[in-house]
Amino acid sequence: MNTNLITPETAEALMAHHMPRFGTVVCPLEEAAGGILRAAVVADRDLPPFDRVTMDGIAIAYAAWQGGTRKFQIEDTAAAGHPAPPLRAPAGGALRVMTGAMLPPGADAIVPVEECSFEHDTVTVQDTAQVAPLQFLHSQGSDRRQGDTVLAAGLRLRAPHISIAAAVGQSTLTISERPPIAVVSTGDELKAVHEPVEPYQIRSANDAGLRGALVANGFPQVDTLHVHDDPQATRDVLQKVLHAYRVVLITGGVSMGQHDHVPAALNALGVTQHFHKIRQKPGKPMWFGTHPSGVPVFALPGNTVSALVCLHRYVLPALEQAQGAAPRPTPQVQLESALRFNWPLTGFVPVRLSWTRTGECRAHPQTTNTSGDFSALHTSDGFVELPAGKDLFVAGEALRYYAWQ
Repeated sequence: MNTNLITPETAEALMAHHMPRFGTVVCPLEEAAGGILRAAVVADRDLPPFDRVTMDGIAIAYAAWQGGTRKFQIEDTAAAGHPAPPLRAPAGGALRVMTGAMLPPGADAIVPVEECSFEHDTVTVQDTAQVAPLQFLHSQGSDRRQGDTVLAAGLRLRAPHISIAAAVGQSTLTISERPPIAVVSTGDELKAVHEPVEPYQIRSANDAGLRGALVANGFPQVDTLHVHDDPQATRDVLQKVLHAYRVVLITGGVSMGQHDHVPAALNALGVTQHFHKIRQKPGKPMWFGTHPSGVPVFALPGNTVSALVCLHRYVLPALEQAQGAAPRPTPQVQLESALRFNWPLTGFVPVRLSWTRTGECRAHPQTTNTSGDFSALHTSDGFVELPAGKDLFVAGEALRYYAWQ
């Protein structure tokens, strides 16, 4: 084994040191999903903004119930989206109320409709009803007060965050730039998915998978390009993308073969190499560098499993860092069965997840035909990382887990 190979931790550190920081943009709320929030969002008013009824029924004064009143005169109705009429006669009056309505002034208890009998303009509350002050009420400001931070900078905006932003009147959000990304596949053997293939050719799968994962992680502008195994053509295509895109991913042409022209082409174009090859399996040939313009370049192996592993283990976290995302701990899962890995390297093994009745997450290693059998990945949810230095990992052992995107 080449003792000059760096560890995954060193690769992470080098990328963290050399990655740029993307700028910010103001984005319409309806287009912000998947982006990284870069400016905190505060409540423009209390949440909820009024004492909100949470049950269809009647609103009464608790003192009347406590005093023995069971039959009430219906005065009016308080509906959601309208000002609440006041309870004019607290000693014996009641108002119909709907879920979401304001609590009528003068009332302080809600009785569910299921515990009421209505007849014309009167209502009788069952003696067995459980009535208490402020029951079935969502009190004003009990969730957040005006001026409180409701969304912290660094969040990746998911559906709940978008709902919260809308609730506090944020029609726009300040998010990290989502720069255009080029995915360049290399190799004479590759044909586009819509093209006919000869017996000695294969369809280009890496670029499609990489693009899909990038789009799913909040990068909508991803273009795919292809270059044949030719030194000049490789330089020409890479020169083009280095000036037209803010991030460049390359798959293939990065190992030690006679037709692996990517490292030499990048060097000729002034891209500084920060590392080449990691002490891991799969994905050892990974390359990372930066152009003088600040464009990061990730060159991944041509093996599809290796490319997908490197993308999820290194590239996506590095892009999140560049976007200013809040650090997230890597989840751990427990092995369902013992696993052997007879290589003096860090290993990555596809797994399928399941959960026990007690809620424990278990990882089932998925076997593949060969290291190139990426068709077997359809049964997996992600992969676990096997630390270097041991060859047996026992059932129940906790390992770092990376989900496919």
